Amino acid sequence: MKRQAVNLFIKHTKYDVSQIKSIAQIHNGFTNISYKVTTTDGCMYQIRIGNNHVVERNNENTILKTIKDKTYLYFNTKTGDAIKKWIIGVNPTYKQVCSSMFLKAFAKSLITLHNINTKTHKILKHDYLDCFKRSKLPSRHRDKYLSLIKQYQNIPMVLSHNDLSADNLIYTPNHQVIFIDYEWSRLNNAYWDVANFIREVGLPLNKIKELYSYLKLEDIKTLLNFVYLSTNYAYQWTFNMPMNPKIKKYRSIVLKKMEHYFNWVN
Repeated sequence: MKRQAVNLFIKHTKYDVSQIKSIAQIHNGFTNISYKVTTTDGCMYQIRIGNNHVVERNNENTILKTIKDKTYLYFNTKTGDAIKKWIIGVNPTYKQVCSSMFLKAFAKSLITLHNINTKTHKILKHDYLDCFKRSKLPSRHRDKYLSLIKQYQNIPMVLSHNDLSADNLIYTPNHQVIFIDYEWSRLNNAYWDVANFIREVGLPLNKIKELYSYLKLEDIKTLLNFVYLSTNYAYQWTFNMPMNPKIKKYRSIVLKKMEHYFNWVN
């Protein structure tokens, strides 16, 4: 895979092999493997190799055009392979995401994303039931999920990242929060991104309330319900992916979170 990344970089940039100072794997996820490349002229890049066909790459490409992302040098809508300029910063730690400075910056970036005009682009809508039939949800979670989805079906849609985990956030030295990797981006309601972030990083209730105060959301109870909904959906999603030890481990973690958040909606 590393050789594939090198070949991709050489083919679609101005560099040759002798100009690659270093290359190292930085991420091995469910849908891609990524590498960081440093060149002899001091520049840095991320190379992404797509490793399955679950992601709608044409939609991802449309999203990148919609948000006017200037970091991508190459993007293949068939494979998901991509080359982009390196963004200076770090994936935030748990301590950082719990800080007021981070939460304010996160809220600012999220409001900006949700206010982007999507009317000139054809973007997929999030389908809350796309994984539902294949999943093996306990009956009480099936019933609660369907009930809440019906309750909130008329909330207005915005441009949603749909996968805001720490791995998909860059916290810059000047305390900005930048969203990356829009593989799962869709039109969705404004609560979903916040809820997904909360359950991914395990944000405690007092910090959820603080984050809520920085956002333009109407009801904190709705937000807490969507924390449960997004966790339930993540569990369902695991049944839509090729089964391997990594997916099994992730499913087990999500199930525990789902049981915990179920108490928030009852």
